[in-house]
Amino acid sequence: MGEVALIGFGNIGQAVAIDLVNSGFHPKVVDVSNERLKLASTKFGLETLKLDVSKDSSLDILREFNVVITALPGSVAYSVLSKLSNLGVNVVDVSYFPESPWSLDPIARKKGSLIIVDAGWAPGLSNILLGYFHSKFGGLNIGRIYVGGLSLNPMAPLGLALTWSFEDLVDEYIRPAKAIINGSETSLDPLSNIGEINIPNLGLFEYFASDGIRTMLKTFSGVKELIEYTLRHRGHLEIMSSLKKIGMLSREPFRINGLEIPMNLLTAKILRRILLSDIEDRAVMYIEAYSTTGVCRKFFMDIKYDHSLKMTAMAKVTGFTQSTIAKMVLDGIITGKGLMPPEAIGMNLDYFKVFRGIIEGKGIKVFESQ
Repeated sequence: MGEVALIGFGNIGQAVAIDLVNSGFHPKVVDVSNERLKLASTKFGLETLKLDVSKDSSLDILREFNVVITALPGSVAYSVLSKLSNLGVNVVDVSYFPESPWSLDPIARKKGSLIIVDAGWAPGLSNILLGYFHSKFGGLNIGRIYVGGLSLNPMAPLGLALTWSFEDLVDEYIRPAKAIINGSETSLDPLSNIGEINIPNLGLFEYFASDGIRTMLKTFSGVKELIEYTLRHRGHLEIMSSLKKIGMLSREPFRINGLEIPMNLLTAKILRRILLSDIEDRAVMYIEAYSTTGVCRKFFMDIKYDHSLKMTAMAKVTGFTQSTIAKMVLDGIITGKGLMPPEAIGMNLDYFKVFRGIIEGKGIKVFESQ
């Protein structure tokens, strides 16, 4: 029986592969791109399988693996997870998809699969920390997550580094952000819910509401407040708000020379040309958590581009979180059936102790204060 398969060999998939290989695992890499498969084979010495998982009707060839790690575009991720759940394999996924992850639970339980979704940075690591706080300090009442992938140099164009999909980047400013405010679930317009925050030892940032709460909307449905904000360097939101005002973030089609393209996708293409690919990045996270018993804890993280691995901070934090969770499943530490949201890992204090020890050993340190 195969041990682990890795579907998707982009920036996150490569970070996962590096960490797994350094830990003694050798995943079989599954991708549709010949170029990426060649990279997996020549640079990492890994076995490969060319497969278009979006078109394969059964994915039965993956039944042999103990764990399947997925890092896929949101447009195909849910369909692939549904198929893998039906095979009865364990899955650790980092993809963002619009469908409800909880709808995967019934079939996964029936087939004996363990499906861990949102196993990245935010959502992912942020969920785990709030889950830990919830169990350790008597129940979560208020949780505010501030998180951002930024250029290390604030003067870089838009204060961003080219580390993830530009289509997903633009979508952050127009997709309604779900949150819990005053005990009720609500949807917020991202660019109508902005502000500034001075985070001790990290700096002064702008923020806007973003849609990263995901599974925690159900897990922590009884809390007073739960919201995620995305951090940006100062001046960024004025530019994005202006783009929104002139229609550049709209999903409405734009016609040119007989062709139609949604304005938000056109903007993403333009940004791809403007932003530089060799800008070093920084991954910043700050969480404020308040319990029902009156306890307050603050969590801080600041990870910068890794020169030794030649890896972006975004890929390192996201990929290493995913690989750590996958290894805990492979080692039999994390067990179960059905859908497991990442906050459940934090809520199990035994899981959390192991997870935190592993992830900090990789240089991803989260500092905690009162």
